Amino acid sequence: MTKRPCALLIALAIVAGPAADAATFRVVVDQTSVAFAVSSFPVGSHEGRFGLSSGRIVLDPERRSGSIEFVVDAGSVSTGWDLRDAFLKSDLMFDTQRYPSIRFRSTRLAFEGPRLVAVDGVMTLHGVTLPVRFDVMRIDCGAETSSSHDGCEASVRGSISRSAFGMPFGYPFVSDDVALDFSIRAIRVRDERENGF
Repeated sequence: MTKRPCALLIALAIVAGPAADAATFRVVVDQTSVAFAVSSFPVGSHEGRFGLSSGRIVLDPERRSGSIEFVVDAGSVSTGWDLRDAFLKSDLMFDTQRYPSIRFRSTRLAFEGPRLVAVDGVMTLHGVTLPVRFDVMRIDCGAETSSSHDGCEASVRGSISRSAFGMPFGYPFVSDDVALDFSIRAIRVRDERENGF
């Protein structure tokens, strides 16, 4: 994918003109990854990833507002080892039979000038809903020469306490802190029916 990296406000100004309205983006789920890592004693770090079921981003940098929602398929958890994946899906951890999805909904977007820098929201995981915060490490938007869409790419990071979500198994030998790293690609949609959310 080739695009013109730029600050988000400039990108939206190019797309929509000087009086830009909020822009809606649909997350491209097969080009978006949700990675996680948790440290353990004495073997170091365990890493894996999830697949995304759906996602939508609405941004209005001029008004410093917007919203972000996504749904993660908990049953897609993959660490590269089938036995460990089966354990993570079991009722000792994610219990994917009862809780097949992990959901996030933003409550506040933080901007520095036109640039989105952090997202506060609520996450529902393992039947528990708690406030979480993610830092936006990078966001680049622009017109894609390979398609008719305007696109954005972003890198977002944060961490959660797994015991707070009712998954304390293995603590303290396995850390309570789980690092999350989202690598996101989204395309702008102009018709609500394109959202797929």
